[in-house]
Amino acid sequence: MSSEQQRLVSIRLRDRLLPPVVVVALIIMVGTSGYYWLGREQGATFLDALYMTVITITTVGYGEVIRLNEVGRVFTIFVSITGIGAMFYSMTVIMDYLVMIRLTDPLGTKKMQREVDQLNDHIVIAGLGRVGRQAALELGDSGIRFVIIDPQVEAQAYAVQHGYWMILGDASDDSVLELAGIRRAKGLIVTSGDDASNLYIVLSARVLNPGLFIVSRAVDETSVPKLMRAGANRAISPYAIGGRRLAHLILSPTVVDFFDTVISGGDERLNLEGIQVYENSLVVGKSLAGLSLRENTGANILAILRGREVVPNPEAEEVLSAGDQILALGTAQQLESLEALLARPE
Repeated sequence: MSSEQQRLVSIRLRDRLLPPVVVVALIIMVGTSGYYWLGREQGATFLDALYMTVITITTVGYGEVIRLNEVGRVFTIFVSITGIGAMFYSMTVIMDYLVMIRLTDPLGTKKMQREVDQLNDHIVIAGLGRVGRQAALELGDSGIRFVIIDPQVEAQAYAVQHGYWMILGDASDDSVLELAGIRRAKGLIVTSGDDASNLYIVLSARVLNPGLFIVSRAVDETSVPKLMRAGANRAISPYAIGGRRLAHLILSPTVVDFFDTVISGGDERLNLEGIQVYENSLVVGKSLAGLSLRENTGANILAILRGREVVPNPEAEEVLSAGDQILALGTAQQLESLEALLARPE
């Protein structure tokens, strides 16, 4: 339902609800005044009169606090018929409105869009095919917030069923990327099964968010350099990765099992993560021994990635520089402690 349609429905609800609400208000005023007059000789208060009116039109059946004669009973019949009728009609109008909203937006896309608008530093997944679903599963297990973009209604039903945020549309459309919060996102995973579509999506996203980290699927291995030139930080072929994995399972099954463990999310499992050392970090220019990273965080430093240079199993005297990527192994809590320490400003 568009915003204009919602506005028209709200106006129609107001117009339909106004008459019965006005009638209920008038009945309460008239009833209270009438019961106050009927109970004047009994010393009835204004609260007694209001109480009599409310229990009459709501049919709660509590005892009367004002004794009624024949005139009072006739007056009560009038209050009951008009008040109960107006209240039930008001409830009918409200229920009709709620059912209409539910029928016109059965998947709750408006509520979902409001939640997406509040996201920051999330991941956008373009495409919910087999590759996209696996990516969503991994991100979900890791506790990472993400938004899916897909033009298929079947994909939307799948996303709603699994509790994923999703935008129904074509990810190569700038307006759809905007709806997914691409300007506020920190990463984009492009999983379309068509390299031309992936190229358009990468180009559009890079223009909207120059600092976005983009990982794209390449159906054809020859498309990898094109996707990289278009703006992707990484471009991979699932078929090539699958073939290498099968070969590694034959050659080194224990190593593959280990990496399956360390890349799985969870608080108690081992995790392998790369952590950036920023220019204004407190640790720049200090040695690993001086920082006592293992003692303070519990995480193990496996390697330091310095540009194209890899420093495996770094010595304690190794000095950290701005731009270093530290490859660390530990539980999720240990890695969070290490990241907090490395990101601490001077």
